[in-house]
Amino acid sequence: MRKMHEMHNKDSLYIPFKVLTIIGAINWGFVGLLNFDLVAAIFGKKSFITRLIYTLVGLAGVFLIMKHREKLAMRIREKEIKGEKRYSGKQYSWSGIQ
Repeated sequence: MRKMHEMHNKDSLYIPFKVLTIIGAINWGFVGLLNFDLVAAIFGKKSFITRLIYTLVGLAGVFLIMKHREKLAMRIREKEIKGEKRYSGKQYSWSGIQ
């Protein structure tokens, strides 16, 4: 847990992008449940600021996906270094024949 916290402190974009992703999720929740677009209601339907916010939310989502993939890859590498075996996906029968 400590390594993850240190990694996020080094990356100054992590927290703002996480906040933007949460704002986007809340906005989509309003759209889905109430058919109400909060961002468009505040800044105008076709304003530049609204489009900018939507673009930043999308970039934040892509950024967080990339960070998550890096974290998973790091975990896999750590397990390989420790010598732990990964599940290969093969299914074995009771007789032991593959």
